[in-house]
Amino acid sequence: MTPAPGPGRIRAGLVAVQLLFGVNYLVSKQIVGALDPAAWAALRAVTALAILAAIAAFGRHPLPRGRDLSYLAGCAVLGITLNQILFLEGLARTTPGHSALICSLIPLFTLASAVALRDERLTGSKVAGLVVGLAGVLVLLEVDRFDPSARYLAGDLLTLGNTASYGLYVALSGRVMRRHDPLGATTAVFLFGAAGNLLYGGVDLLRAPLGGLAAPMWAMMTYAVVGATVVTYFLNLWALKHTHASRVALYIFLQPVVATVLSVTLLAEAVTWRLVVAGALVAVSLGLRQGRRVAGWLSA
Repeated sequence: MTPAPGPGRIRAGLVAVQLLFGVNYLVSKQIVGALDPAAWAALRAVTALAILAAIAAFGRHPLPRGRDLSYLAGCAVLGITLNQILFLEGLARTTPGHSALICSLIPLFTLASAVALRDERLTGSKVAGLVVGLAGVLVLLEVDRFDPSARYLAGDLLTLGNTASYGLYVALSGRVMRRHDPLGATTAVFLFGAAGNLLYGGVDLLRAPLGGLAAPMWAMMTYAVVGATVVTYFLNLWALKHTHASRVALYIFLQPVVATVLSVTLLAEAVTWRLVVAGALVAVSLGLRQGRRVAGWLSA
């Protein structure tokens, strides 16, 4: 029997996931600058499905059946179709730093969804975490001087919709995922999600100038599918076998740090006081949400 990995290896795996995702904000920003976001959403989902299906078939991972398969089809609308479309359409209209910061609220949206579904009880610290985290996003959205024509407002709102959609997906899919092989269930989700993405962006994909893309763009697209989709999934799956899901979700808050640093250094994104204040509020919301468990989880 293979011995269980130590805490250091688990932490390294989780940090690697966030590094891969953090880089993906910049990579995806470049891709949606060359391809229509709808076309890229369709191509990314279909390609990821092909890879996951091949791995599932090779490893003989069974797909869910019956009512659970239908349930996962509904989850796919939230977790794949709406999630990827809103993310890419939003990223095309905002900055990688803004996008990563807003997406770091996924654990809070997951909590809100779980409470609404009565899968988890609400406590004072959880309410405070939700309020402070939302305040951080409102600062970033410039709610104090709301202007529908603001440069990044549309992109930030689309990204916020993506975050809420994915949070609800996590809360809903957890009920079924626990009963099935994770790889088989995820392949099923991508099957239905890719179908939705094709309905949305299939025509745009047929018109996309794929033949005219340069080699560096193909390299970035390969990274987004393999590195930021397939590899990250397997690393998360590996970590979930050896630690709590809550600890895995906790590391999502590293993504805006990675994405913002890279965006500032490589894309010359401006470091505004709103970005700094919003990031600080999101960090405080994490502390309020997790309380005394944070230090223990990070050191365990």
